[in-house]
Amino acid sequence: MLYYDQHVHTDFSFDSDEKMENYLKVSGDDFVSTEHLEFNNLDADKKDSIPDYTGYVTEIERLKKATGKRIYKGVEIGVSAGQIDRIKDYMAHHAFDLRLLSFHQNGEMDFQDEQVAHLDPLKVTQEYYQMMWQGINEYHDADVLAHFDYGVRRLNLTSGQFATTAGVLLTKIFKVAIENNMAFELNTKSMYKYRNIGLYDYAIEIYKQLGGKRYTIGSDAHDVTNYENHFQDALAMLKAHDIHHVNVFRQGAMTVIPIDNVPEDL
Repeated sequence: MLYYDQHVHTDFSFDSDEKMENYLKVSGDDFVSTEHLEFNNLDADKKDSIPDYTGYVTEIERLKKATGKRIYKGVEIGVSAGQIDRIKDYMAHHAFDLRLLSFHQNGEMDFQDEQVAHLDPLKVTQEYYQMMWQGINEYHDADVLAHFDYGVRRLNLTSGQFATTAGVLLTKIFKVAIENNMAFELNTKSMYKYRNIGLYDYAIEIYKQLGGKRYTIGSDAHDVTNYENHFQDALAMLKAHDIHHVNVFRQGAMTVIPIDNVPEDL
């Protein structure tokens, strides 16, 4: 099995119009999408963003037959205060091969809203990682901690500022993630679109030094043009940190893939 993108959205997510079949035209033999589950979604006028699970499974089965490819079910679980019980109930009744854990909003604002760029960056950073620390302690039934830097994408922080403001909390967060076998995601959208490469260099080393051994790469694509974007750059970053494997997840089972086995044209 070759490596494949571990963070992808199709039109089963509220913020994507891309058809799954379009990704399959450019993917290898394995494909997974990770559709948004976000209760009280501020980016959808506080409506619940819940995948059409029946339609999702039906489309996957149709495309499996049409293409012969292995297609897996994935979800991006957006954790926010007051929604934990609803998340647990939904996940107890819906099976997924890959579960990403994300923190997008505090109930009043999404941390990628335009207003965030005009707030005190250090206060925003402190608030976001306090929220993540509380959230991951309340809910950590997932395979991957996605885009650890989501809350600071709108900010212009140096690695030093980030370390001073969020370093202690991030260390605590990663300890919980590792205790619960959650992988560190190299989110190439964060790294290259939002220019947070330095934060990833900093955070990977913390996760590694704490004993973390699981790593995924996800493009966070919402359209086919960004599928597996900058994957070779992310692989090079892992190698620079003396990490020589990546992971995939299927129905709770984790597979290790040596980086040397990943095609150079990925």
